[in-house]
Amino acid sequence: MKLAKIFLMSIIIASSVFAQANTVYISDKGKKYHRGNCRTLRASKYPISIQEAKKRGYTACKVCNPPN
Repeated sequence: MKLAKIFLMSIIIASSVFAQANTVYISDKGKKYHRGNCRTLRASKYPISIQEAKKRGYTACKVCNPPN
């Protein structure tokens, strides 16, 4: 039972990390997606998945170099 709980917690943590790794940010204006701490990203930032950002035509910021 204890081993099952540890296994379940490991899966939950891994999926949370994976979801964060696939999240980028976009702003009201512009067509780039960014890391959350990008210096070029304005205060109005919205989280979005990389897949959805690409589907909407956004491209990666060359300053913060978010994951592709």
